[in-house]
Amino acid sequence: MPQTPNLYPVWNQLEGKLDDTIGLNQIAFFTGYSDWHFHRLFKSFQGENVKEYIRRLRLEKAAYELKITNFPIIEIALEAGFLSHEAFSKAFKRVIGSTPSDFRKKYQKKKPLTKSFHQTLPDGISKFGFQKKNISSFYIAFVRHIGTYEELPGPITGSKEVKQIQSLIDHWNSSQSHHKWIGISQDDPDISPKGKIRFDLGITIGTNQKKLPQGFGIQTIPSGKYLQIRYEGSYQGLPKIYDWILNEYIKTTPIKLKNRPPWECYLNPFEKEDNKRITDIYIPIE
Repeated sequence: MPQTPNLYPVWNQLEGKLDDTIGLNQIAFFTGYSDWHFHRLFKSFQGENVKEYIRRLRLEKAAYELKITNFPIIEIALEAGFLSHEAFSKAFKRVIGSTPSDFRKKYQKKKPLTKSFHQTLPDGISKFGFQKKNISSFYIAFVRHIGTYEELPGPITGSKEVKQIQSLIDHWNSSQSHHKWIGISQDDPDISPKGKIRFDLGITIGTNQKKLPQGFGIQTIPSGKYLQIRYEGSYQGLPKIYDWILNEYIKTTPIKLKNRPPWECYLNPFEKEDNKRITDIYIPIE
């Protein structure tokens, strides 16, 4: 079924308030459809109803918290909306596939920092390409792709998402040079189902936001501390870079990750030579 633009405000409401009690009838209001038609439309597109979607995202957020922090499991369970360790463990195993404690053990094995560390950097990463930065919040206009991690759309000429963004720039009579291209990996492929990975591709927009045509959403990139890692190479190589950052590099450092999605800034998105494309990856940190 083709994507409806009315899902953008719905996604914003659902995903921005995962820790709150969400009134499902209020969510339907944002689409302009009746409650019944909205819920039918949502399940047809997402493959799960709204309650299932919310619960899955809460459990996946909890799984990422287990992966990157040492917070007590019961504390993470309460944040996810569960009143007991038992109820959380049962739901977690059903959705994620293992118990919370087994999941944590799998990903929290620390690796010692060795002298040869910089010799084992993946292709495209330099030992000089790491910085800690404080970033102010900013807005992007975006389109969402849902699918497998390997098929996520970097800004490569010809993809459907890129054509949509370019049509927006043309619609505004703007110029490519007035915007930065941003990609947000909303899900960890170690956690989320393979075909349900959310990736948002967009461009920066000013505080004086222009009205968006149908088929686009607006979201805020949060302010805060980030670890910036510069990668030079093809966009198809980014999944392996993320895997190395989150499952190898971070475990050798005292850096504490924040439970928020990382994002990317594409510095030369239309460079024709794959190996010369430059991407700055921003990992939220404490």
